[in-house]
Amino acid sequence: MVAGRAPVRKSPAPDAELLTFFHYGEPVLVFEAVEGFAWCQSLIDDYVGYVALTAIAPIEAALEPTHYVKNLGTYTYEQSDLRSPIRDFLPRHSPVIAAETGLITRGTEYARLDTGRFLSLGCLGTEPPGSADIIAAAMLYLGCPYLWGGKSFLGIDCSGLVQNAFRDVGVLVLRDTDMQRETIGEAVSANSEGDLRPGDLLYIPGHVMIYAGHSAVIHADGVTMMVRRDNLAVLMRERGFDWKGFTVRRDPAAMGISPAGAG
Repeated sequence: MVAGRAPVRKSPAPDAELLTFFHYGEPVLVFEAVEGFAWCQSLIDDYVGYVALTAIAPIEAALEPTHYVKNLGTYTYEQSDLRSPIRDFLPRHSPVIAAETGLITRGTEYARLDTGRFLSLGCLGTEPPGSADIIAAAMLYLGCPYLWGGKSFLGIDCSGLVQNAFRDVGVLVLRDTDMQRETIGEAVSANSEGDLRPGDLLYIPGHVMIYAGHSAVIHADGVTMMVRRDNLAVLMRERGFDWKGFTVRRDPAAMGISPAGAG
């Protein structure tokens, strides 16, 4: 992908239902082009949908990125100057190639990307960004606006939050709640909060929450339209949730534990 955030739609129309976003540098397999859109599949999470042809470009040579966006996101500029016109927004984890560095404007060092755009070198790291566990990763997004299909700081939904959190611990998971509910870790039985461990995922139809321990959950909430940290018992009472309605998934990677080190 050459666009920072490319909307992925259910059909080839600009106002068609939004499914998700493909992000900058995300490799995709294009099946066909139709009416200005490409029917394609992400090679990161296998998601399929239509994206605008202007958001993609063929790979002529596989070049390794020199840096990754380590912030929650960064804008790119026309010039090496934060006062110059904004050209795009690159979400966290975006792989980039810095063609030139050492460009100083008012004390800030910029990098010129191979695309010709510029961004602050301080937004980049030479390794993919990470967090100690998915709780720490999810907390980075507290207060972000809810957006159906979103998975960036500019807007994120509940399963997008889980997907991003797992990516911060080096694990790629599928995109939607129903896909995640069947594939992440293993199902565990929980009849009370005492059965939960930090990092457990609590699924109900159409929603997922991350158990953060100490009676708290973190989730992208479509009711209040933001990423929140809530008291689980209070939320269950207010929303009418019950333990029989939860599907709980547990993965050692959620707490930054490799499978080999899992107890």
